[in-house]
Amino acid sequence: MIEYTMIVLAALSVFLLIISFFGKDEMKQLEEQIDHLAISLAQETYQIKKRLQVLEEELLIPHEGGASIAPARHDDSLSSLQKRVLFLYKQGLSYEQIARETALTTEEVRMMLRGIGT
Repeated sequence: MIEYTMIVLAALSVFLLIISFFGKDEMKQLEEQIDHLAISLAQETYQIKKRLQVLEEELLIPHEGGASIAPARHDDSLSSLQKRVLFLYKQGLSYEQIARETALTTEEVRMMLRGIGT
């Protein structure tokens, strides 16, 4: 009697194993959808950041009258990060908000703005 039970359980387990190979893998489809969504989100974020950077650079270019938003410096022109920090500061953002936007620490933002001369 126990032998028959063991044989039936073994056959049932083999049958279920075979069925599991032919069943749909819904998790795989869900993972593919999430991957596709993450890739599109990364692409859109990259495009938005590039457009924002172009707009910021256009705003920091000297106007026809020679006036510039950025202060005049004796050394080379400001780096794009310094320009962005200065632009955000001129827009009235706090040090903490600028730090979040530029992935810098609050202290780095303060030191950069001091170095620029604001």
